[in-house]
Formats: sequence, C-alpha cells, structure tokens
Amino acid sequence: MNERHPADTRTVTILPEKRTIAATPGDNLLAILADHGILLRSDCGGRGVCGKCLVDLVGDSGPALATPACRCTVTDDMAIVIPPGSLVPPHIVDKAEIFLPASFQHAATGAEDHSLGIAVDLGSTTIAVYLVDRSARRVLSSLAVKNPQSLHGDDVMSRIGYVGDHAERLARLQRLTSGAILWAAGALTARAAPRRLLPSAMVIVGNPTMIHILLGVSPASIGISPYEPQFFSARDSEAAALGLGAVATTVRTLPQISGFIGGDILAAAVATELTGQPPGTLLIDLGTNGELLLKGEDGFYATSCATGPAFEGAAISCGMQAMPGAIERIAIDARQRPSPSTIAPGSGPAVAPQGICGSGIVSGIAAMLARGVIDHSGALARTLPEGLEGQRDGVRTYRIHREASKEEIAISQKDVRQVQLGKAALISGIDFLLARAGMAKPTKVLVAGAFGSHLDKRDLLTLGMLPPLPPEDIVMVGNAAGSGAVMVLCDPGYVKQAEELAARTTVINLAADPLFQEHFITRLSFP
Repeated sequence: MNERHPADTRTVTILPEKRTIAATPGDNLLAILADHGILLRSDCGGRGVCGKCLVDLVGDSGPALATPACRCTVTDDMAIVIPPGSLVPPHIVDKAEIFLPASFQHAATGAEDHSLGIAVDLGSTTIAVYLVDRSARRVLSSLAVKNPQSLHGDDVMSRIGYVGDHAERLARLQRLTSGAILWAAGALTARAAPRRLLPSAMVIVGNPTMIHILLGVSPASIGISPYEPQFFSARDSEAAALGLGAVATTVRTLPQISGFIGGDILAAAVATELTGQPPGTLLIDLGTNGELLLKGEDGFYATSCATGPAFEGAAISCGMQAMPGAIERIAIDARQRPSPSTIAPGSGPAVAPQGICGSGIVSGIAAMLARGVIDHSGALARTLPEGLEGQRDGVRTYRIHREASKEEIAISQKDVRQVQLGKAALISGIDFLLARAGMAKPTKVLVAGAFGSHLDKRDLLTLGMLPPLPPEDIVMVGNAAGSGAVMVLCDPGYVKQAEELAARTTVINLAADPLFQEHFITRLSFP
C-alpha cells in the first residue's frame, strides 16, 4: 500500500512491490525504513562497517548500485531494491522452553475468575512473550520475536553508543521495543482469549540497558566508568506511558544489581530457586552479554562478561538467528567432512541451510577441534580436504555447505577467533567469581538463556567454556528469566525475594581488575 505525502517530503519507492514511504530530506535511509517496519540487518549498529544493510539503489540507467542503507541520506525521490539477505528475519523466532518449579505450581488457587497477564523476557537479541493465566499459574501460549533494536547494533554497548545524548534516538529505540512487545502480546491475546478477557498486568525482565530504554531513561551512564545504572529499584509504570496500554494497564520491572547485571538474572535466580541450592551453585544467563551469579558460603557473588554477539549468530560471517534454515549442529567425520543439521519449520521437514546460528557455531567449532580441523590455538589446519577450503574477504574458511547459485556457508578463521573471545570472556569471568568466593570450582552449573538452552554440554566442555565438571553437574534450565517473569506476574511476593537477593549480592567488576586482561589472554586457547 502506498502512502500519501505532503509536498515537502521525498518518496522512497521499494521495488518490485512499488511500496512508497515518505521521508524528509536529510533522513537516514536505514532509520526511515525502520520507522515503517522494514528492518535491515545492522550488526555494527549503523556504523557502516558490517556491510549487512545493503540495498540496491535503482537509477534511470545502468545497473543498480549496492549501498549500505546506514550510509545513505535521502535527498531526492529514490527507488531501491532490498535483497532478501539484508532483511531482519521474520517476526516469530525460536524461543527457549520455560520450567516452573513445583513449589510455584502447587500454589495455584484454581479460582474460576481467571485473570490474564503478560510476562516478557526482554533480551538484547530475542523478546520472549508469555500469555499467563495468573490464578491457575499456567502459561496459555507464547512466542518470541527478534528484538528490532538490533538494527542499531547487536550488543548493549552499540545501542548505548547509538543513543548517546540524543533524546530522539532513545525515543526511537523505545518505540521499537514497545512496538515488538505490543505486536506479540496482541497476537497471543487474540489467539488465546476467546472470552474477550484482556490482560491487566505485565512483568518485563531484562538487562539494565534494555530496561532503561523500555522506561525511556537514558542508558548513557552504563556506558562510561563507573558503569552504573540511573536507578536500581524495582519499578511499577503505567503501561500507556510506555506505549503498551493496548495490552495492559501496569508494567512491573525488577531490581538491578549493577550496570550490566539486572532483573533478568534475578528472575532466573527466583525460577531456579538459587537461594535453596547448595553453596557453589553457579547460574549463568548466556547470551550476547553473559551474567553470572554464584552462591557462596557467605553470600552471593555476581559479574558480567562481554561474551559477544557470536553466540547469538551475529558477528560471524554466515551467522543468523535461530530460526528455520539455521544450522544448529555440525558433525564432522573422520575424514574431516562436515554434516550440518538445520532447524526445521515447526513439525515440518528440514529445510536447506541458510546460515549458522549460535548453537551451530559452537557445535561446529567443537567438532572442528575434535577432528583436527583447528588446533588448540584456534588456527585452521594448514591443509584441509579437497573442496572444503575457501576464502572470504582474504580470510581462509572451512566449507560447511554449498548449493548451486547460492553463496556457500562456511566457518572462517575470523569466526573461530570470535568464538574464542566469547569463550575466554566467559571462563575468565567464572574464574574470577570463584576466586572472590574462595572456591576452586563450582559444585553445579545452571545454564539459562535461549542460546544456552540449545547447546550440548559436551561442546561447552570441549571448548573450555565451563570448568571441567561431570556432565550430570551441568543443568540446562531453559529460559529461566522468562520463568521468573511468569512467577512474579502471578505472585508479586517474588519481587521481595529478588530485592533481598540483590541486597545480598557482591558485584565483581572485571573491568576494574588489572589482572583480568592478562588472565583473559591465557584463556583464549582451547583445552
């Protein structure tokens, strides 16, 4: 559908659909497309270095010119073609399962007047939304959508940098966030509420940057030393003021422990009943930013580490989010030949590989290490089997899949290095946390998060991402942050539990420790 525009605007025509949108002279093309719901990949946050937001500028004559949308300013009427590979994946994406503790489920009232609510895990990469029957303490339906803020970078520091001191940019990110939550919540309510019952309450958990942006508070202070949030307390807000009034009346967020440790890890701690676990239990919420919470003998210890966007399928050459067509596992035989497995669409048959998601890159590199495709330093073998070695931008690659007329899918030497950086950040954070608590190793590890839920424990141990433990002492707990959000939605008493846990937690600031960087470097190699 075309839009009608006043005379002082310019027209951007998207071909071949011939959809037109209005722009003001001087508008950034990437931003104006996003304002109209057209999201392009922008792993670098719109700085013009990743080359993933390419559009073809169509002129009156000659071939179309491929140009990064983030570097394109609208000055006159223009026509563009958007290649499929430049578009952010569709709304609905894969989400992790949630597990609700028996003590919570047994407290259900069974009342007849079922009241609905919305629980949200607002992740940097994925937003998981749950429609909940609060009296029955039961999730009725759920879905997950890609966080459209990824348009402006895959990690929180990119988004903090994008916002800067620009109030209009903060408002833009807030609108993107609330719009995605509103769409998902509306879809769930329309599908699962035939009695015309509408949710009244909403609980949203997320890292401090995501919560600041959601509430319209600048996250700038998180991006500079001493990296503190603007507020620490739990908050209750009017949903209408956040653009969420169509699906709720109130929005509750949980406390924050530090600038990088927020209500999401506290919600996960509530869901996994961390306070009742034995000392030495380590909870890891693994994603673009890793949050760690350790139960010590005399209290709790927390830290965060920049594991990086590679674990979410970004910042790698053939990366994509976990969705149908994404390679989620890679086996390699004794002849060093790969066999990839993709995520199937629902219950349907497997589809041809389109790229590699986070669990796929971890699986693939673990297999490459086990089969000698890379050595313990991470370097690709000097010789690879015929037909499996390639080049991308002057960097050697190991070919995973090739299809006629399509760009090959491969893991490059640079991709291996990205995983090494994330792996070193995670295990170094664990090392420093254990040392501060006076422990040699954890007694149990709970791995939470959408990314963590799809990993194989053996791959984590092979790459040295976790301390060497028996596999039975490593437990995948699904989207524990989402589980905690559901619990808080049904019983506000859990907010007090989260507040008490936050008050008992000592924060370990890795960036302020002069020994951290040196230790980090020693952890880059694989075991």
